[in-house]
Amino acid sequence: MFCHRCGNQFPDGSQFCNRCGAKMRTAEERLRKPGIAVPPPRPARRYPIIESRPAPKPVEEEELDDDQYYEQQDERPRGRFSDRRDKQGEKVIFRINQAFYPAAVAYLTAIVCSILVAAIVAFLQGPYWIVLGFAVIFFIPAIIRHMQLVNTIYILTDTKIEIESGIFSKTSRNIPLRHVLDVFVSETFKERLIGIGDIVIDTAATEAKMKLDNINSPRMYADMILDQLHHWK
Repeated sequence: MFCHRCGNQFPDGSQFCNRCGAKMRTAEERLRKPGIAVPPPRPARRYPIIESRPAPKPVEEEELDDDQYYEQQDERPRGRFSDRRDKQGEKVIFRINQAFYPAAVAYLTAIVCSILVAAIVAFLQGPYWIVLGFAVIFFIPAIIRHMQLVNTIYILTDTKIEIESGIFSKTSRNIPLRHVLDVFVSETFKERLIGIGDIVIDTAATEAKMKLDNINSPRMYADMILDQLHHWK
């Protein structure tokens, strides 16, 4: 006889296998279940159910004025297009400063003049405080010119053109778009080479023409003003 579990041969009449200890089947059990017994299959593994997290609620944007907005962006509005609204609730099309080119020329002139003075003082073996004094004199106009450029801002909204200027005291001049008759660009040969120019605005409100001086890519901004005039009309 052979064990139905391990296949070991053992003497007839034995009730248990002398190798694995399995109980021997009777003749009826061997006829009904021949061969080696197969253990029942394991139940299917149940994976833990992970509950889905709720979607985060959208964060409401805090309303900021223009100064707070540009402070967070860590930059002043230079050639910046925006769909924000100003304090009067008007849509701001663009808010730009003058080009840095005039201030760069003033700084370069101050540097060259300071170098010339330093060379003359060194040749004459004079005191170096003279060089520092002349350098301060040369750089003061350049710094003032730079501050004027930074504090001159041109703003176009959906209803008006506004110019803000002034270092210590601010002045604001605005012209409604309904009073604008014509817009054109004025560029010298030198300005065309470096990509700057003036935008001249002819208005019916005043005899003098309004001018946006030293603008980078002036034709692009002039086209934006004309587009707003077409929408207004």
